[in-house]
Amino acid sequence: MIAMLPEDQPIVPSRRWPGVRGTVALLLLAVSLIVIMTTPLLGRPLLHPTPAALPTPRPLAIPQLQSDSAVARENALPGTAAWELDPHANEFFIQGYADQVSAQPGDEIHLYVSAVTAITYQIQVYRIGWYGGLGGRLLTTMDGLIARPQGYWSYGTGLVGCASCLIDPATHLIDARWQVSATLAIGADWVSGVYLIKLLAANNDASYIPLIIRDDASSSAVVANLPVDTWQAYSVWGDYSLYGHFIRPSYALIGSQRATKISFNRPYDRGAGTGDFLSWDIHVVRWLERSGLDVSYTTDVDLHEHPATLLRHRVLVDIGHDEYWTMTMRDGIQAALDHGVSLAFLGADDAYWQARMEPDAAGAPDRTLVCYKVESARINDPTARPEVDPMFHVNRLLTTAQFRDPIVNMPENALLGEMYSSIVERTDGGRGYKSFDWVVSAGPPDALLLGTGLSPGEHIKNGLLGYEYDRTFNNGVTPNDLVILAASPVTSYQGAKDVSYTSYYRATSGALVFDAGTVWWGWGLDDFTPPDAPQSNILHGNQAISNLTANLMQAMLTASPPPAINASPTPVEAPTPSPTLPPLP
Repeated sequence: MIAMLPEDQPIVPSRRWPGVRGTVALLLLAVSLIVIMTTPLLGRPLLHPTPAALPTPRPLAIPQLQSDSAVARENALPGTAAWELDPHANEFFIQGYADQVSAQPGDEIHLYVSAVTAITYQIQVYRIGWYGGLGGRLLTTMDGLIARPQGYWSYGTGLVGCASCLIDPATHLIDARWQVSATLAIGADWVSGVYLIKLLAANNDASYIPLIIRDDASSSAVVANLPVDTWQAYSVWGDYSLYGHFIRPSYALIGSQRATKISFNRPYDRGAGTGDFLSWDIHVVRWLERSGLDVSYTTDVDLHEHPATLLRHRVLVDIGHDEYWTMTMRDGIQAALDHGVSLAFLGADDAYWQARMEPDAAGAPDRTLVCYKVESARINDPTARPEVDPMFHVNRLLTTAQFRDPIVNMPENALLGEMYSSIVERTDGGRGYKSFDWVVSAGPPDALLLGTGLSPGEHIKNGLLGYEYDRTFNNGVTPNDLVILAASPVTSYQGAKDVSYTSYYRATSGALVFDAGTVWWGWGLDDFTPPDAPQSNILHGNQAISNLTANLMQAMLTASPPPAINASPTPVEAPTPSPTLPPLP
């Protein structure tokens, strides 16, 4: 049976048209991609309004919250827009992945690259930030490289010619196991951030490999987390994801045939190899960098491996759609909150599924993401009953179910204040999402709203609320002092009347916890749409939402600092509090 899971996010084909290169293999790829471009998908809509429907981008005034930070100095360096791909490039002709999702200055990482036919290519490494609006800075290039066919995948062709691929018929795990194509040395002076490794073939086709440069010794005021587990969970490269088996010619996901294990040893299927980074996450990154905040970066995998590093920072910004957490992540983030680290969830549907990390077939740690998606209420479903996960009989607390499921019994709202509810109503036969207003709560304005330009009951239209949203739940664990900043009536994709919330509360440690309650929050922080984004930024920034986020960051940075601990020997100076922002409750 073809099924879409309640929290599912459909597939997006490339907007790029491949050229015919004169070989049979490439012609097949080109024809297949054209089929994709003209065939309706059961899945995530393109969300690309016609140019006439797009509003004129509005320049945002971003306050310099910390003007002398390493990030502020980095963004004062000359930037470039050359990190963007040529709009005519075929992102499937050349593809790749790295042997790590993150690295530190001084490390070396191995890159695995495959092309449809043997071809020379260049590697260009860009750090993504503000850089005067250009969005990137070139750090290094590697020339004269040769990409050889090691297997390729597209929405139209499926997996072709991957003799090295390890395919597990029981779990549907696909591990590409390509040969190393290049080794990248991370510069000792590379500032922590999001880096895009651009694979530029001689025929001008191109794609990316994303890499986060972290600094485990950093005591930056803010640490921002990139949701790489969720990027991988939704990737159907090889035709399987944690949501189903991608089939042709219907371009649908068969939910009952979903993978239960997925590998990081494969490219991301969308965003020209960046997963969902270009849809939502890049906008928050650009805003953080533009504001000059003292920020460093990490990933889900790093929080799983080294959760205590959070104690070095004052604020954790969890970016975008961070749906898959391990128990170690959940415990580590809770411990950070208990020690006074504030949490800003600038998205929705966070911490929904518990996952586990396993080594790959070669023994490399944490290269396999495991999630059987079992549910205690589906004991008669052979694909979802609890016993499907072998861990259920070993340690039920680590069973890969929803955190709110009685098997685990750790509802997300105990930490976030609210939790995932649903997807907004769909339009255009499932290809789009209906626009719902984000509505400021009535009554006296909260301190966080002062100076933002937002008034009680005010509506923000067209692109802030969606595509997934959170709400409050009466399950006995919602924090008692939860403050509702916005309560927005919405209709779910199932037709149910619902309300999406934006909220915050102050924990007993003195730290603040904010939940935007909408995946599209980042669209309010930036007026840019990357050319390869699976979802276009249809809001193009909103000054009031930027102001609110700035108030939030300042309130979190000036909240009671965490106690001195061994993990944070260096004190962090917070900026001077704004005289217009009174203390929060």
